Amino acid sequence: MKTTGMVRRIDELGRIVIPKEIRKQLMMREGESISFALEDEKIILTKFSMLNKMGSAVELLLERLYKKYHNTFLLCDKKNIIACSSNGLAKYQRKPITKDFALMIEKEEDTIETMLEFVDDVEKVTILPLKGTQENLGALLMLTDETPYYMIDETLLQFVKEVIEQEMETCG
Repeated sequence: MKTTGMVRRIDELGRIVIPKEIRKQLMMREGESISFALEDEKIILTKFSMLNKMGSAVELLLERLYKKYHNTFLLCDKKNIIACSSNGLAKYQRKPITKDFALMIEKEEDTIETMLEFVDDVEKVTILPLKGTQENLGALLMLTDETPYYMIDETLLQFVKEVIEQEMETCG
């Protein structure tokens, strides 16, 4: 863990200000949630993602999609891959995504198909951004291994995307 050399005081209500440089690097915005953890004598602050909370619940959906289409399906927030179908566990689970990929998730498009460097390989990726109340929070991803996107039941993928978005709302 690298230290920044920045020091902040705790006010009378127990508040501290997270330095602007750190907020910018973590792409944190006003109103976002932070989770706290205690590790030995350290307080660990982590940008909270509702998607992390529901990762295990979504794995079943991703697995069913894999069995139907034989493509790798993943769920990611704007920093990491949170869940994936069983064929991708060893390669993708909990891996970070690139900043370029995080920026693609921010796009206002419903579906993005692209060739992209993704966890050390160039992959054909279909991205279905997951919309939160104020911004896109992550994405449902499909890596085209066997079945091209145009041959997949787009209605089914949109349904899975909507189920995940509704689950995000209830977790919030």
